[in-house]
Amino acid sequence: PGCGKSTLLRRLELDLAVDALREPGAARISLFLPLSRYRPPQKGAVLPTPHEWIAQEWQRPQHRQLPSFAEVLETGRLVLLLDAVNEMPHTGEQDYRERIERWSEFLADLARDAPGTRVVFSCRSLDYSAPLSSPHASVPHVRIKAMTDPQVKDFLALYSPGHGAQIWRELEGTPQLEVFRSPFYLKLLVEQPAAEARLRTGRAALFTSFVRGALLREIEESRNPLFLSDGLLVRRDYERIVQRRWADGYELAANSPLFADLSDFAARLQERCATGNEARVRVKFAEALTLLGGATGEDVLEAGAALQVLDIGRDDVLFVHQLVQEYFAGRAIAAGPQYEFARVAWRSDAMHPSLQEVLDGLADSDPLPAAPATGWEETFVIAAAMAADAGAFVQDVAEVNLPLAGRCAAQPDVKLSAGHKQRLRNELVGRSRDPQADLRARIAAGRALGELGDPRFERRTGPHGDYLLPPMIDIEGGTYAIGSDEGHYDDEAPIHEVTLAPFALGQFPVTNAEWRCFMEAGGYDEERWWDTAAATRWQRGEGTADDAKAEDRKFRRTLHENPDLPKKRLAEGRITSQQAEAWEWYRDASEADFERQLDQWYPAGRQTQPSFWNDPAYNHPAQPVVGICWYEARAYCAWLLVQTGHEFRLPTEAEWEAAARGPAGRRYAWGGEFDAARCNAFETHVRGTTPIGIFPRGDTPEGLSDMTGNVWDWTSSLFEPYPYAADDGRENIDADGPRVLRGGSWGGDRIVCRCACRDHVRPGSRSYDVGFRLCCAPPSRTAAR
Repeated sequence: PGCGKSTLLRRLELDLAVDALREPGAARISLFLPLSRYRPPQKGAVLPTPHEWIAQEWQRPQHRQLPSFAEVLETGRLVLLLDAVNEMPHTGEQDYRERIERWSEFLADLARDAPGTRVVFSCRSLDYSAPLSSPHASVPHVRIKAMTDPQVKDFLALYSPGHGAQIWRELEGTPQLEVFRSPFYLKLLVEQPAAEARLRTGRAALFTSFVRGALLREIEESRNPLFLSDGLLVRRDYERIVQRRWADGYELAANSPLFADLSDFAARLQERCATGNEARVRVKFAEALTLLGGATGEDVLEAGAALQVLDIGRDDVLFVHQLVQEYFAGRAIAAGPQYEFARVAWRSDAMHPSLQEVLDGLADSDPLPAAPATGWEETFVIAAAMAADAGAFVQDVAEVNLPLAGRCAAQPDVKLSAGHKQRLRNELVGRSRDPQADLRARIAAGRALGELGDPRFERRTGPHGDYLLPPMIDIEGGTYAIGSDEGHYDDEAPIHEVTLAPFALGQFPVTNAEWRCFMEAGGYDEERWWDTAAATRWQRGEGTADDAKAEDRKFRRTLHENPDLPKKRLAEGRITSQQAEAWEWYRDASEADFERQLDQWYPAGRQTQPSFWNDPAYNHPAQPVVGICWYEARAYCAWLLVQTGHEFRLPTEAEWEAAARGPAGRRYAWGGEFDAARCNAFETHVRGTTPIGIFPRGDTPEGLSDMTGNVWDWTSSLFEPYPYAADDGRENIDADGPRVLRGGSWGGDRIVCRCACRDHVRPGSRSYDVGFRLCCAPPSRTAAR
């Protein structure tokens, strides 16, 4: 929310228009359309098909000098910019899904009948529960990233030259900074009166400050008669406003009808958002008056427009931004909560559509959508801060929507007792580990848990700042059989025995929450953690892109040697159609184009964070950290060793496999047969990392989670032929060569996710499906307690 999706489409529209003016005969022609207008032309009329609706929109007066829609469509030069899927009007969840199906069919028709036509949709990611793709037409996803620290700092300096530096000093390193990583919220922040700086605590306070500033402007500068005493404001409120004497942190005009009416109006509009999706609702002016009721309805609408919270068109009324609507609706919810608005199903047998129904409708490249939403999520998050009793509010929300309660409790401006937060955390752990819960519900619980703080990790302070002590699982010493003679890959053979001393392995892969502690402690700047010559060079920024480029060049050679490999793997169901296209590009690109792309993907120079740290698909606190190389993983182990005084390190590949397979020599972490419901693998169709530990039926009997799928784990071992021998040089940390990865990943199929499978890459490689987990010897009962 607030990241600038509509603005981005408008900018694309402008760029395309400029191109068209420069080269009229070759450039593309764009059409920007808000999907909030996709509805029947009048009440009771039949909803037009997408094709019919776009054709109608094309006939608006501003397009008179252009060819007809049909003619432009035939050229293959049209770019449709369709804004805000989540704001598409609908009467219920089923109606919404039917409308999405219409658009899916339209896209399939375009692909067949109008090749070359491009369509770009925007949608809030938290509302994308009904995918536009179909098995016949895939809609690739492009994620808008949150703004980085340097970008936030630059934004503040540019938009607030006088106060930006001070605002940055107040925000840097605080939980509030996460609230303001979008242009919309930053713009509100810099427009905030200096006197309201104390309200930079969260979204509710920021919106309140914005409205207060607008109110003072209309009273003192514009002398707007709507806001004079005894109008929409009673005298008592008017006097307190001009004297800046607000009653509490979120008060606007407590005794006057204006803001109560606007809040009730927003809540009534919000009620029109069908279950499953939220939207900024557009209503006719006459209908708005009916919703407001009373003799002052028209004055309230005019006042809302003057305050720049309402947009009144020729005959329509809507809030200027969906977040503004949600803020005012949040005020109504805080004053009189209606918790049923937030109720969601979470058990597998109660969620609709079912997981299998969703999977059946996805294109092969589509990620699994989030659990169906209610349309009230952001409203309740904002309301939690303004509730008179935040603890009671969050507790009641937890009864109907546990992940949403976790999100509310995690907000920096929501004050809860430590005991209340701990109970909520424990409940979220239970939900994320409940086999009866739908996978989407477990993911939602895991993400909420990551925001609130996972109680399975103990926060401590060491000599180099805070760290999270992870749960460890003891692995008995003894003789284990490793390797495989199944014949999938020669490097797995032969099966042989290894004798290992007792050790402990991390219950989970290292998470982004853990890694953040390392970054905040200056882990990338302290040379002592980078304990080999190669690691020191990497830490200094020397050759940081070399290994990643070398791996891609090796893959390109493989495709040149096996040109049919993309088609073969796609036919086998082991890669997606988008991956097949990417592999074909690797194979067919010119040498110059290929090398230019590598330079873009893998920038040279010093690295101070994982390569996907700002990517919302991979950077959630509860997800395993990815995009780290072998040197970074070992640096973290060295840092944690000094922090705790215990011997944290990477496991050898023999230790990893012994822990994953156990004395019985399991094929997968849980047993002998593959089951996509027990892990995050290619067949599970998540298409990205998941929060740790949400596949309880996929744990090893000893209690290790995510040993099959989710992310590959770095090991300490050089890639050398079997049989394994710890003393043959493969555990030499100074030796050059590829290091072994274990466990498979979200992109790996059932073959590569076997416990015996060995992969290997250069130590400087950083991939979106590679992380690590900790090993500790002696076992955890002495190491971590």
